[in-house]
Amino acid sequence: MGKKILVKLKKILKCRVTLFLLAFWAVGSVIGYLGKDTIYKNYSQDVRTTPYFVSVLQAIHDEVYPWSGEKADFWEQWMQNAENPPGGESVADVPGTEAVGDATESVEGATEAVEDVTETVEFMQPKEFIEVEEDYFEDAVFIGDSRTVGLRDYSGLNTTFYASVGLNVFDMWEDAFCEMDGEKVTLEEALSAQQFKKVYFQIGINEMGRGTIDSFMQAYTASVEKFRELQPDAIIFVQGIMRVTSEKSDSDPIFNNEGINARNERIAELADYITIFYIDVNDAVCDENGALRSDLTFDNLHLYGSKYDIWVDFLKTKGVAIE
Repeated sequence: MGKKILVKLKKILKCRVTLFLLAFWAVGSVIGYLGKDTIYKNYSQDVRTTPYFVSVLQAIHDEVYPWSGEKADFWEQWMQNAENPPGGESVADVPGTEAVGDATESVEGATEAVEDVTETVEFMQPKEFIEVEEDYFEDAVFIGDSRTVGLRDYSGLNTTFYASVGLNVFDMWEDAFCEMDGEKVTLEEALSAQQFKKVYFQIGINEMGRGTIDSFMQAYTASVEKFRELQPDAIIFVQGIMRVTSEKSDSDPIFNNEGINARNERIAELADYITIFYIDVNDAVCDENGALRSDLTFDNLHLYGSKYDIWVDFLKTKGVAIE
């Protein structure tokens, strides 16, 4: 999505060429008209077939410029014509220059538009990850399943968690699992009640063996779009599904890393690195074979409570500057 917007903006910027040509044509017509009795008197004067700006171009081709040759007479005539137009004409009446005023306004408007577009393009440039401290997460919300529950219970992060054991992307908008003021409310109600600067989303292990990757991604994408609707000013971090150990992956036809990797590849495609960022904690918790390290887990799926600091340290390397 972000790349498509950038392409459209680049096309808008190309309009400057058209506006420049329009302005050049208009200014050239005025110069040709005001110099028609001096420097351009030897060039065609039939404006029905040769507009005034053509005389200017013909003269330039002959290395005759407004400031060369009869420049004194030219500029004197220029001032006289500008102050007392022959026949009561004004510069705006010069054949071929009817659009001078419009062109001037267009150029001025285009300048402002270009400045606005430039600012937009700068905003739409992909952002780089930066190192952050724990207070970076104070205005964030973490949404996810039992693994996010573990992050809530053992990380020590001072932030908001809307997480539940067994949560899945197909039912997450129906169940009332978010605690607010001592009550359980739905995720939509919770996100409608408070605005956050960052949304961290990690889900997917409970959906293994249910539906297809396409149906999973359809629900996942719809959830991300719902986040954008409910949290319009927040940046969204879609987190890769944490893998399982090699022992689990090699023996389980459902909960295996091949299926997890296939889903993570699709999740990563949602990121534009402008407002949606893909981050993958597997980079920090997996071994050389790409499987969850067995020394970090008690059940081949979840981290030990004492190991969630690894996840937190990883998150600290994936901050994004918010203006």
